[in-house]
Amino acid sequence: MGGCTACTKFVLATVNIITIMLGIVLAATGIVVIVKGHVYFPEVPKYSSSFHTPCSVLIVLGFLMIMFGVYGAYSTFSGRSGFLNCFFFLILTFALLEIAALVALIIKRPFVSDYVMTNVEDWFNNVNHDNATELQMVAVSTIQLSLECCGMTKVDPSLCVRGTCYVNDNITDTRTEVDGTQYWTMWNNNNMVPASCCRSRAKPTSAAYYCNRFEDPNIQSSPCYPRLAVWLEYAIWGLVGAFGGLIVVNLCLMFSAKWLRNKERDDEYLYTRYNNHDTSSSFTEKTRDTADTGFNSTWL
Repeated sequence: MGGCTACTKFVLATVNIITIMLGIVLAATGIVVIVKGHVYFPEVPKYSSSFHTPCSVLIVLGFLMIMFGVYGAYSTFSGRSGFLNCFFFLILTFALLEIAALVALIIKRPFVSDYVMTNVEDWFNNVNHDNATELQMVAVSTIQLSLECCGMTKVDPSLCVRGTCYVNDNITDTRTEVDGTQYWTMWNNNNMVPASCCRSRAKPTSAAYYCNRFEDPNIQSSPCYPRLAVWLEYAIWGLVGAFGGLIVVNLCLMFSAKWLRNKERDDEYLYTRYNNHDTSSSFTEKTRDTADTGFNSTWL
């Protein structure tokens, strides 16, 4: 049973170390974006407070993950029953929350998709009418750069082939290619569109924030709506898979923590009785059972 104990401790320690590392990454990301956000996102001016709220959430979440990982590692290596019990119930709580989130995400998948798409359309509309917040400008630029698209013209994804979208004309029985750059109606008098449509970032106050939709060689004319709708569908199912994986990992951690707690308690019991020179039949039977299974304890 010594090999099993060592293996269990190794698994728990590995997961806790990974948790600590992820926490450090999250906290560091939040701090870096607050300090250097204007470098990575030119749309946001220096010393802007736009990133403070989301980055503060990242920092707090990172520190919570670090604390959880440190507590889990200490519980694993100390082998104390009380700490392992507490660690077990923490993991159980997380597992129940993840199961609830997974079920809600599967049931409300269409609602989540529609909600996100509606909000993104509002962001594009605000940028188009020059009343967007800094974060909305960053979001629009990031979407257009990541998906290599321009504008939020509403097009059914089924009408798009290899990145090119078409609109059917039932009267003439023809189809016309959709030009996403025409979405930017506020700027079309000068044939200008956001720089992210031309694969570049720039400050909103500079001339480089705009590019000519006819003359720039890097222009992306495909609308963002169908690409975002398809990407969002994959993202939601990816979240479902991630929650499912986390639930499996948490169940394994719960089993490992409880097994280790039972084993440490049994070893402590045997050690105490042995030092007291207990040779009773019940002690002999317990010794044999523990040596065979390591589970001569109640599960809870």
